[in-house]
Amino acid sequence: MLLTIVTPCLNRAEYIEEAIQSVLNQDYSEVEHIVVDGGSTDGTLDILGRYEHLKVISEPDQGLYDALNKGILLSKGDVIGHLNSDDLYAENVFGEIMRLFESDPEVEGVFGGAIVFEEFEDGSRKKIAEYCSDHLTRLSFDNITLGNPIINARFFRRSVHERVGLYETKYKIAADREFLLRVALGNIKWASVNRVVYLYRQHSGSLTFNPKSPFVIRRYEEYVDIAERYLGGSVPCNELATKCLLWHTRETMEAALRAMKRRDLGKAMEYASRGCKYKQSWPALFFWYLLLKSVRKILRGLETVSSSAGSKRNNPNL
Repeated sequence: MLLTIVTPCLNRAEYIEEAIQSVLNQDYSEVEHIVVDGGSTDGTLDILGRYEHLKVISEPDQGLYDALNKGILLSKGDVIGHLNSDDLYAENVFGEIMRLFESDPEVEGVFGGAIVFEEFEDGSRKKIAEYCSDHLTRLSFDNITLGNPIINARFFRRSVHERVGLYETKYKIAADREFLLRVALGNIKWASVNRVVYLYRQHSGSLTFNPKSPFVIRRYEEYVDIAERYLGGSVPCNELATKCLLWHTRETMEAALRAMKRRDLGKAMEYASRGCKYKQSWPALFFWYLLLKSVRKILRGLETVSSSAGSKRNNPNL
């Protein structure tokens, strides 16, 4: 059984080689690795050229999900996985994943855990977050909307894309969530491996795992738009409606708060209006949301002062 890994890439000379090596350092040999490059100019293509086994396409695209769609359409694998050009797979995970597919032809998805790490100049790494419990890895509406979808730790049979479709490229950041909602609504049979299979690297260019990303505002817009798609018409199931309403409320509040910080009151009112359309109590919830944020900020400040005072007591030379 052939496994295809699709890697979208643009100017990732700093990280791409480690990503490639993480595919090579596996315990499963029937692997097709497709790299869809958007026209790199930083030496990425030179690195890719060193690996003859890679299938490389380099041409302009419309972003991450357009590149993934190209790779999926060109793939020959029975199972498809996605590897970002700045991330890597954990060692020796493909064998266990593919055995689950091979042992049950009805299984259309196999999911594992993931961690987010930060790398420092000296090469050391620090784990920032971990998504490895059964609750966090399952294909649930809760994880897809309110949680982290960790789509790169999910592997699907080709049949899933043939039935559900590809990624919606109008969403530049949240197309993974929109795709997974369609998959979850299809009630596919899936299995899981109780281990970390994927490592997300947090850095200044990260789309989703960088809290200071310049794409934060767009992310809120896309989240709200997807939620409204399911809230505006006939909702397929009550659970999805409940999760999308919670998701919509949270994202409109956060987006309104961001707009207020930028002193863009027009945009803040727009998000408030969108929130009120589906949740009449939105203004009251927003007030408590601001109050909670303020209390947390004060408590963090007190902890900092207390920590500083303790350091001074322990070191009289300060």
